[in-house]
Amino acid sequence: MLDVQQHIQWLIRTRAAEADVICICPESIDEDVWVLENIRQFTLELNWLVAQLSSTCTPTTCPIMKATNEWIFLCAAHKPPQECCAMDYMSHTLDHSTSHLNTSKAFPSRISVPKPSTSAFPDLVRRLFRILAHAYHHHRQVFVDTERKSFLCLRFVAFALKYNLMTRNGMIIPMDALLELPPEPQTPTQ
Repeated sequence: MLDVQQHIQWLIRTRAAEADVICICPESIDEDVWVLENIRQFTLELNWLVAQLSSTCTPTTCPIMKATNEWIFLCAAHKPPQECCAMDYMSHTLDHSTSHLNTSKAFPSRISVPKPSTSAFPDLVRRLFRILAHAYHHHRQVFVDTERKSFLCLRFVAFALKYNLMTRNGMIIPMDALLELPPEPQTPTQ
């Protein structure tokens, strides 16, 4: 079988819209490795989404990281955690996730994951999901454009729920919004 990361990327290229199917761990792969490699992949893709947000998500337009008006997030990159603008929060979260997912102390191998290291997965997923929630609630067009192309949020939610990394109560993006996105507009041919 291909390297796990290559296999995940192949599934995304060929079956991205089939979120419930592509999040299933193949029998030949250790489930903890599957979860780790998927979180790594989501982190890569979220970097791309944040780059797309950079022209509209600024310290002026989004001075604090929030999803709805009820959900304001403190940035754990600061000790003690504090408010920071949304773009800084997203950058700090992605930096932290990337750093943690690539530390040899927690993950010394790409073929097995020490059980104690898996305890970080829910926290990483919860924090990464906040990037999607912010995009959905405050930059809807960028969110919709990204979702139409990659089904990133749909895949992320299906994966997080399947592996019990988040609860439905923590999903502050309406699932029907993901399932009922209008089709991408067709450009007329000449």
